[in-house]
Amino acid sequence: MWRTLFYRLPRLTAIIVLLSVAAGLGALMTLGRQEDPTLTERFGDVVTFLPGGDAERVEALITDPLERALQELKEIETLESVSRANVSRINLQIREDLTPGQVDEAWTLIREQVDLARPQLPAESTVPEVTRRFVGASTLIMALRWEGEGEGSIAVLNRLSRDLRDIMQNLPGTEETRIHGAIEEEILVRLDPDALAAAGLNARQAAALISRSDAKTPAGQLRSADTYVGLEIDGEFDSISRIRDVPLAQFADGQALRVGDVATVSKTERDPPDTMAFVNGQRAIFVAASIEPNNRVDLWAERAKAAVADFSSSAPRGVSVEVIFDQSIYTNERLNGLAQNLLYSATIVFVVLFFMMGWRAALIVGSALPLTMLLVLTLFMVFGIPLHQMSVTGLVISLGLLIDNAIVVVDEIELRRAKGMGRAESIDKALSHLFGPLFASTVTTALAFAPIALSPGATGEFIGMMGLSVIFSVCASFFVAMTIVAAFTGWFDRRRVEGEKRRWWRDGIGFPRLSEGYRASVELCLRYPVFGILIGVAAPIAGLMMIFQLPVQFFPPTERNQFQLELRLPPEASLGEAIAASERASELLNAYPRVVNVFWVV
Repeated sequence: MWRTLFYRLPRLTAIIVLLSVAAGLGALMTLGRQEDPTLTERFGDVVTFLPGGDAERVEALITDPLERALQELKEIETLESVSRANVSRINLQIREDLTPGQVDEAWTLIREQVDLARPQLPAESTVPEVTRRFVGASTLIMALRWEGEGEGSIAVLNRLSRDLRDIMQNLPGTEETRIHGAIEEEILVRLDPDALAAAGLNARQAAALISRSDAKTPAGQLRSADTYVGLEIDGEFDSISRIRDVPLAQFADGQALRVGDVATVSKTERDPPDTMAFVNGQRAIFVAASIEPNNRVDLWAERAKAAVADFSSSAPRGVSVEVIFDQSIYTNERLNGLAQNLLYSATIVFVVLFFMMGWRAALIVGSALPLTMLLVLTLFMVFGIPLHQMSVTGLVISLGLLIDNAIVVVDEIELRRAKGMGRAESIDKALSHLFGPLFASTVTTALAFAPIALSPGATGEFIGMMGLSVIFSVCASFFVAMTIVAAFTGWFDRRRVEGEKRRWWRDGIGFPRLSEGYRASVELCLRYPVFGILIGVAAPIAGLMMIFQLPVQFFPPTERNQFQLELRLPPEASLGEAIAASERASELLNAYPRVVNVFWVV
């Protein structure tokens, strides 16, 4: 009979156990570890600049043609546009019911539609930029700031931040790097209006002449029967002296008026900058790096922090390079919490069963917990599911469900052994009796969590793994109970002697009065079914009534030692006003004694 197969074939059971342990431990060492599930980028922007255009002109010439082109795509769920002076921004969202592969195809179609609409845009507008908005938190954030004497140069920090970004981007496992608070360098031409007027020019004409002198396009082609050569004029701006030598006017005597004659040309920082970053009120530059999905964040973070330490040791004196955010710390804490919960659960199971069923049952049922968890980790590896807060939460939820099947199977087999049946017969009869009810309970539990596992869109991508973890756990628990636990119970069953006394360490503690009371209550419910129905309905009704007295929240409060504050100012607000608002907020935050650091990106 198949029900006694694992009991009759010890080598098969041993192989299954060894393979489960090896595969589970291997999965534990190789599975990706990250804090949050990876979300598909369903949000994005289409940004186009029209220098000198007011809001109405931008709306008519830029936004409307792009919106008409994008509205033809059925993959787009919502479109929202904002047209202001000089800039058009279209925010779009892709449908939630599309799979990640279909979302990638949708972004390709969006870029194609934008390219088709480009001929309708003014010639002076920039090329529309389609950006997929990154969803997720940075894995590691570094801050570069000046701690030496005097006032440090932000340009030096700017160049160092680009070097650090390149180092992090080349690190194996890095998906994306970003710089926050960096400055943009520009060439500033300060024209002398009197000198220009004397030459019969104005600032607009001089700017046009300078722009046309920056040759970036091919000048033509040289063709023959044997040759095909492209021609370019060596006129591209590659230095400040090249800009100073640009001719603005040619006089009859052969002399030329050049930019250096009527202007000063210098390399400087854009003022005001587009973005600024601060560490406790001090100007800084942030370099943020994100890890690729399904990688181990703990190993990647060790390599990244070692690279940051090497970079910091070679940085100029006075420049501080420090890690201000490390996501691996919180990920490791969460995974360590799972290991502690597993250890506590196994200990509680053993202690309770030791007193209730004896030491043999305690060991057998206790072994089901780690075996089931190892099988679940193996399923994670097979289906490519990393360890993150949702999959770990599902495992924690299912810890209380993993031993139910094992307890029932062990108790039923020992009950039949106490009636005088043989080991193989007890296992066969017990599994034949329990297979249907335990299978039904496993299916109902899996179906209860199926809506979470099958949720579409971003919601399903974030919380779906929690439901899938529970489904994997209850299915693995059912398999272990029907096979390995039943075999263990038969192998390690003790020899029974007729008339032997009950020993609590061997058989568990007995409660005759409690057993008699339970038997009496069952008989009462069978004799008067209405009484049993009332008892069964009372508890759910009481629970439903208490629902309205409980606070509603999806996740428990976070225990992280940080929080994020976002301030939004009106669109017409200047960078200075934003900085002033962040400074006032910093004063309020620093008034609390437990606030250690305040970081801002403005």
